[in-house]
Amino acid sequence: MTTYIIGYTLIALVVIFVVFAELVGHRIIFKRSPQIQNIFGHPLLMYSLKRIGSALISILLAVTATFFLIRFKVKLDDGRSLCESYITNYSHMDPAIFAAQCENVKKNLGITDNWFVDLFTYFFNILPFPKTVCLIDYDAAVDNIGNVIVHDCRNTIMYLGRIFRIKGDVGKYVTDVIFDRMAVSFKVGIIACVVEVALGYPAGILMAKYKDGVFDRIGKAYIISIDAIPGVAYYYIWTVILCTLIHLPRTYNAENPISLLAPALTMGFTGMAGIALWVRRFMLDEFNSDYVKFARAKGLSENRILYTHVLRNAIVPLIRSIPAAILGALLGTFYLEKIYGINGIGNFLILAIDKTNNDFYALQGIIIISALISVVSYLLGDIVTAVVDPRVSFSEE
Repeated sequence: MTTYIIGYTLIALVVIFVVFAELVGHRIIFKRSPQIQNIFGHPLLMYSLKRIGSALISILLAVTATFFLIRFKVKLDDGRSLCESYITNYSHMDPAIFAAQCENVKKNLGITDNWFVDLFTYFFNILPFPKTVCLIDYDAAVDNIGNVIVHDCRNTIMYLGRIFRIKGDVGKYVTDVIFDRMAVSFKVGIIACVVEVALGYPAGILMAKYKDGVFDRIGKAYIISIDAIPGVAYYYIWTVILCTLIHLPRTYNAENPISLLAPALTMGFTGMAGIALWVRRFMLDEFNSDYVKFARAKGLSENRILYTHVLRNAIVPLIRSIPAAILGALLGTFYLEKIYGINGIGNFLILAIDKTNNDFYALQGIIIISALISVVSYLLGDIVTAVVDPRVSFSEE
């Protein structure tokens, strides 16, 4: 009961805050109170609320589309192939028994004849309303006196279902599996982010400083090679270099931190090219600005112009990508995770959509979490840009 009281109180406070901010921002209330207007009517706050609102609508539409596409697929094959993937020895069953078990399977997956009731139930489960959920033991659905056997009950605000088919995770909460796998993907991704930034920014600066020089030509050749070579082939090239020539571990092992290096470096060496390209491009654009010509006329050294003025202005457009890069590390990449045997979120997505699994709850859970992370990363990018770049304004005046 305490969880429900706290949960619904927080929801009420959020709703009150949003309504109050909207009323203040549109100058319906507190029109003559500068202090209130500066806090609750701030353009950045108004912009953030609009972005969050539109993003949530987009997420709900994406979830709805995925929800109905899955059910259309089940409807087209009359659910038989789905049931056959869940029911063992179905070929030796009496048709009536198979049909009964098939209906039970679809019910457990939240697939009934009333799709809109299923959708409403799913929305209630994923939206942040306090709820108590339990895992049901479908292999022994009732005890000796006919009660449904449940276990691992918990109070939560988001229920994404349970894993039905993915080997090693059957019966677990989808949220638990996703967060566990995200932790693995994040270890690789965050190291890759550090590599990208540590190598990409200096490389871009040097390429711009020595435009058309030897370093610039080598850098452009590297960037072009990444664009020209398919991503999977490029990953395998680095796998050969790092694992065969340098002898880094080829397969990820949670107990061996060194095994993180090969996939992280492969991802980092790929991402640094994009950073270097944009740093070089923005810096060259700044070199042609009037303030640079004025600084040169004043007799300032090229290094001072480069690092004090040009670099500071050129990096501003790239800062907005930092939150996306950090949060994107949570989502992993299925190519690398497949190559290096990483049990991360990218590999989990492949397992969820595999035809032998058809784990709909896992697939829908990944879509929701990925969408939420994307929304937060873009919003943080806009906020960071507004903070570091005084030229950005979200006011409508």
